[in-house]
Amino acid sequence: MGSDLSNKLLHLQGEVVLDIWYTFPATMGEDQAWISYNHGYGEVAESDPRHNVLRIKLPLKNPSETGMPTNEEYLQLSKIDEMLDEKFSEVGGVYVGRVTVDGHRFFYFYLNREEKQALEIIAEVTAETSYQMQYVHEKDTDKKFYWDQLYPTDDDWQVIQDLKVLDSLSENGDMKDKEREVIHWAYFPSDSSCNYFAEWAKSENYELHFTGKDEDSSECYTKFSHVGAMYLGNITNHTIKLGRKARELGGRYDGWETSVEKK
Repeated sequence: MGSDLSNKLLHLQGEVVLDIWYTFPATMGEDQAWISYNHGYGEVAESDPRHNVLRIKLPLKNPSETGMPTNEEYLQLSKIDEMLDEKFSEVGGVYVGRVTVDGHRFFYFYLNREEKQALEIIAEVTAETSYQMQYVHEKDTDKKFYWDQLYPTDDDWQVIQDLKVLDSLSENGDMKDKEREVIHWAYFPSDSSCNYFAEWAKSENYELHFTGKDEDSSECYTKFSHVGAMYLGNITNHTIKLGRKARELGGRYDGWETSVEKK
């Protein structure tokens, strides 16, 4: 839902951190949003001396019925994304994320520059692209906009992992509408919580394959499955529920795997 930012290096006071980006869907009020965020920045956010956040709001020209950019507008937005990233990087800023929702795209940067210089850069991009932009430039020493508006929740992080698996399946020629067995795992520090989860999973119509410990493991785990297609909504209906229940019992949901189904 925007340009594919290549991984690069973030340099901060002698630290070098890989600039890794993830994209995931989220619900904002009644609207569907897509969030792209700079995951690598989280490792340096606390020590980053750039204490001003710049939030840029750009209205889409021809949004779809769901408030997302059309294919025709996508290329122009990618160009704007790259231009803003390049120009603010040149003055020591760091691009930490963007949100697309309800016919708008919001860009987030951290920098230690005067508001006047930020406005000059926005004016340059506006003149080159004809997109009108609004902005807010303010102090954010604790990086709350990064942590609160961009960084994924536990549920969001699960969706990111699900998307990775689905993308891998697609790259291998998988027919996503073909139902097949999906294997899940969940791990727990105690046998009682493990057994409780297993019984709960069974009551939720999952097929249990194993509950117990391996010889070399101190953790109890359960292996179970369901049958379904490889659409994101189908998968997250299971994984988010499983993750929440595992966390509620002090354990962790450890993901899923399935076969590649071709014609």
